[in-house]
Amino acid sequence: MSLALASSVFSQKAFADGGTLYYGLSSEPPSLETMVNSGTSERTVNLSIHRGLLNYGIDGKLTPELAESYDVKPGALEYTFKLRDAKFHDGSAVTSADVKATLERIIAKGAKAANNSELKVIKEIDTPDPKTVILRLSHPFIPLLDYLALPEQVVLPAAWIKEHGSDPKAAPTVGAGPYKFVKWDRGREIEVTKFQGYFAKERPYLDEIHYVFYPNAETRVNALKSGDVDIIEYVPWKDEKAIQADPNLKLDCTAGPFMALQFNTQSGPFSKPEVRQAVAYAIDRQAVINTAFNGVGTPIYGPPIPHGYMGYSEANARYFTHDPAKAKKMLADAGYPDGFEVRLLSTAQYDFHQNTAVVVQSDLAKIGIKVKLDLPDWAGRMGKASKGDYDFMVAGTGGDIIDADWMSSFYYGGENLVRLNSSPYFNDLSMNEMLDKGRITLDPALRSEIYQAFGKRANELSPIVAMMFRDQCYATRKNVDGFRNLPGFLSFLSGISIEYTKLQ
Repeated sequence: MSLALASSVFSQKAFADGGTLYYGLSSEPPSLETMVNSGTSERTVNLSIHRGLLNYGIDGKLTPELAESYDVKPGALEYTFKLRDAKFHDGSAVTSADVKATLERIIAKGAKAANNSELKVIKEIDTPDPKTVILRLSHPFIPLLDYLALPEQVVLPAAWIKEHGSDPKAAPTVGAGPYKFVKWDRGREIEVTKFQGYFAKERPYLDEIHYVFYPNAETRVNALKSGDVDIIEYVPWKDEKAIQADPNLKLDCTAGPFMALQFNTQSGPFSKPEVRQAVAYAIDRQAVINTAFNGVGTPIYGPPIPHGYMGYSEANARYFTHDPAKAKKMLADAGYPDGFEVRLLSTAQYDFHQNTAVVVQSDLAKIGIKVKLDLPDWAGRMGKASKGDYDFMVAGTGGDIIDADWMSSFYYGGENLVRLNSSPYFNDLSMNEMLDKGRITLDPALRSEIYQAFGKRANELSPIVAMMFRDQCYATRKNVDGFRNLPGFLSFLSGISIEYTKLQ
């Protein structure tokens, strides 16, 4: 065998099929219920077990999954999906009846689904044959495909839905994804194994995956360094340089997620927009970056719209400055010359969340606001957040979709606390109208104008005060290939790439 041929054969075999991968999660998922969003760890596991009509692919673009193709009629009122030949883990075929039952479960009145309100635009679901699904909308809804690509819209077997409905104790672990659920060892790990009947015949490559829970960041990093795990999420910023310098490790970072304060605007000082604006002027963004993120990050002085995304405006992006004197005057003008006391919800489970809260506490003390920190574990924090049990809260998050309608989940008004990021009880009719108009406007240029006007209003009312864009990093051992950190906001969906992951 020639040297060149031998080298070629070796490179082809360097990353082979099979093997067991250990994935270090930053928290134990609160549940595996698919239609709710309980954080990145839950999404990561579900993205190994389930697939939807569409997904965001490893390139960050919309990718047909259980739908082999789709067609949108002019006017965007009718969407037709053609299903590929695919099976659930129980051996049954994925059919249009399963898609219909899944979507009806999500949009049912009172359903605790993350995208219940968004997908209620679907007024009719027609299934003319087992491989065809037709969605008819009550009005145009430009971001429909983006929402269908989220892990909260993965397709479940109609038989399972008929048996269990929306029982929160019966998490749907039978999916059509590349790996099958095996067991959940509470407090330790979730195990999945390769699904031989997956529709992508050449994938997945691994035999099994163990999602191991490492809530402590230092322990998680040490587990990667020692080889106890092959991948970790939420790499601490202080460890980035050391991981980059380690010849046995690889670091994969993207910018996009952001840190923000979101307010319960129901009553008290934070019901006044000028008080929320005062907070925006009081926060030293660079101090947050230096203290909580080891100096890595980009300050935000306006709405958290990344440069290049629809709705970005330079004027809106420079609306605020760090000006404690102005903040103190705004408080006095609002009727609080001596400040007030409030409770800030964060979590002790993630250092960057807790350290962000500490900086906010210190900065607001300088303008007379006394902040008491509430620091439960992540599950406790999520529980309080979902109930609106806070005066204001540290949020580390990003847009769920890349369409500009991602802003609806943060700013659309009302008392709906199902969505993860909406500020309780905030409701501005003009902002709602702009968001509604943006959803139905077909012309991209007009849509951009709408969202720029929206950004100006978001600054004026400040139900959310953004502080900084942060790096979101994964790290792997050198013997791991194919895992990808999806770009920008989509970093939280990077678990989709486990389908392409191999071990050397």
